[in-house]
Amino acid sequence: MTNIIKMKRKCAVCGKTGEYAVVLSTLTVGPSDLDTRPSEMARSTIDKWIQICPSCGYCAPDIGQRIGDAARIVRSDSYQQQLNKRGAPRLANAFLCYSLLEESAGNYANAGWACIYAAWVCDDAGCDVEARKCRMKAVRLLQKARENGQRFAEQVGEEEAIMVDLLRRSGEFELALKMCDEGLEKNPGKTISDILRFQKVLIRKRDVACHTVAEATGENEYIGGSDDTV
Repeated sequence: MTNIIKMKRKCAVCGKTGEYAVVLSTLTVGPSDLDTRPSEMARSTIDKWIQICPSCGYCAPDIGQRIGDAARIVRSDSYQQQLNKRGAPRLANAFLCYSLLEESAGNYANAGWACIYAAWVCDDAGCDVEARKCRMKAVRLLQKARENGQRFAEQVGEEEAIMVDLLRRSGEFELALKMCDEGLEKNPGKTISDILRFQKVLIRKRDVACHTVAEATGENEYIGGSDDTV
């Protein structure tokens, strides 16, 4: 089960105190998606992963902690426009605002993950165009993270596997295929290798849908079949 409590937090930007939901523990039942999105019950806690100050609009996993020059960034036009952007879910906007803060602070890996979370929210809302924009922002930021020596995954080839899924689901098939090869050249473990080879099958079929790790490893059947010619 999922254990959620209300906790008081004082906004690190404007000082306003409020109550926010905090996930103390949760469970996952089933395989994760190829981009690491967890299954239920953790999947449904995504609205608790970010806190939004109703006074100033500061967005962070814990608004009691200030990220970089948050006071200046939160007041900026670009931040406020993103916070109030129409056509995207409010929760996605909050993650993207958090991404702006982390990027400004030079934390490119955190900023990239925030965009991935925003993409998941857009997926759930059926906002496909916005989801693609979030994924491409994530790709840019994660590439910048790699350039600055910031790791965003632990296993050999896992960073490539995550970026492959972002690119494939954005319809960037050639770039995704190139990233697949880069990952496989590192001789990753079996699970990552299976995922990258499965991604090549999806890329050849120009499949932009969500798929799970279980499909890649053969635990669940992939309805589209397999193709070893990629």
